[in-house]
Amino acid sequence: MHVLKLAGIILAGLTALPALAADDGTQDCAAWKNSLKREPEWYSQKCLGHAYGALSPKDAQAAAMPKNLGDTTYQFNMRSGGTGGDSLQSFLLPNANTATIIGPQTGNLYGLEYDNVAGRIYAVSDLLQFGELNKTTGVFTPSVTMTGFASGQSITGLAFQTPSSPYYISTSNGTDSQIYTLNPATGVATLVGNTGTPLMIDIAINASGQMYGHDIGTDSIYSINTATGAATLIGATGVAANFAQGIEFDKTTGVLYAWLYEGGGVNRFATIDLATGAATTVATPLAGEYEGATTPVSLQSFSVD
Repeated sequence: MHVLKLAGIILAGLTALPALAADDGTQDCAAWKNSLKREPEWYSQKCLGHAYGALSPKDAQAAAMPKNLGDTTYQFNMRSGGTGGDSLQSFLLPNANTATIIGPQTGNLYGLEYDNVAGRIYAVSDLLQFGELNKTTGVFTPSVTMTGFASGQSITGLAFQTPSSPYYISTSNGTDSQIYTLNPATGVATLVGNTGTPLMIDIAINASGQMYGHDIGTDSIYSINTATGAATLIGATGVAANFAQGIEFDKTTGVLYAWLYEGGGVNRFATIDLATGAATTVATPLAGEYEGATTPVSLQSFSVD
C-alpha cells in the first residue's frame, strides 16, 4: 500500500497529535492509537496486519439483549471501504446488524443528534460546519460555519436534550477536552469548561438533561456537568476504542447506546451501564466507524384531527 507523507495524513485540527511519520516516511502506528478522527485508510493494513475493513467483531451477541422497541435509529459510517462506506444507514433498535443503507456522504461527520419536533438529523463536520443530514438521501447540507473554539481543538460530538434546549459541542486536542454551547443559527460556540479528560470522543444527553461522555484516552464513561463542563468518572467500558466513536440515548427508555470502534473495521453496537460504565454488545453492524442518532417515541410529535 502506498505510504503517505506526514502532510497527507494529518487531518484538519489535529495539531496536538504526536509526530505520525518518521524521517524515512513510515507511519508511527502508536501515535495514531486513540486518534480523534476517522481511521486513515492505511492504518489497518500497516498497523494491524489485515485488510482495510475486512474484520468484524468476534464477540457473540450478549444474552441479555434489550427489548426491541422498534425506535428508528440512524447511523453514519465515515469509513470509505467495504459495504456501506461513507453512508447514512437506518435500523430499528437495537438491531444495528440489520441496517439499511440510505445514501452516500463523502464528508466526515463527528456528531449527530435528532430533532424530534421537526424530524431532522443535525450533524457537525470536521470542517467546523453545522447542518442537516437528509434522512432520504444521506446528503449533509451545512447551514453555518462554527466559530469560537480554542486553537487546536477538534470537534468530537454534538448533543441536546430537546431542539429548544441548549446545543452542546465536545472538542479535544488529544490531551485536553472541552464542552461548548452552540448557537445553531449563527454557529457561534461559547466555552462552558474543560472536562478534565484527554479524549472525550462523544457526548449524549438523556431526557432529564444529564450529559454523559465517552473518553477513548481512558476508555471510560463519565457524567458531565453542563454548567461547568467538568467530568466525573463512572467506569471503564471494557473496550479498547480507537478513532471516531458515537454514543446516544434512547430518551424513551433512558438506555445509553454506543457505537464502539476498535480499528480495522472492527466495531460493535452496545448498551452502557450508567452505574459502572461497562459496555454490553447487543449487535454487530456492518464493518465501519459510526456516529448515530435515535428517534425516541416519547419525544416524537403527533397530530390529532
